[in-house]
Amino acid sequence: MFPFTELLLSPIGVGLLILMLLLEWLTLVQIKWQPLFRALGDAAIASIVSSVVIGLLGQLILSLENPLVVIVAAFALAVVVEGFVFMLIRKRRAAACYMAALLANVVSFIFFLIFYLSFFAM
Repeated sequence: MFPFTELLLSPIGVGLLILMLLLEWLTLVQIKWQPLFRALGDAAIASIVSSVVIGLLGQLILSLENPLVVIVAAFALAVVVEGFVFMLIRKRRAAACYMAALLANVVSFIFFLIFYLSFFAM
């Protein structure tokens, strides 16, 4: 099984999380969620909260056998948590918040999936 915990605690993992945050930020700016720096704040808060929740539920998620199922479970959990955080921050309708969270996480998790699958090419 792929060592997710060791990757996330390494400098490469921290850089990967920062890059995913920047991708989510740019996605929120492109869909006109908020102006430039407000969208950065929203993306940072939502990503930190979803990272903490995924970290707390990490053993449950990592108990799944297939690494791709682990990524899909983390994706679904991130969308739910970030959509809820967006609703709390901006007081918008649930549909708009969850759509923004879905789009932002699709972009960042596609990048993460490409990064993960690149280890199979080596």
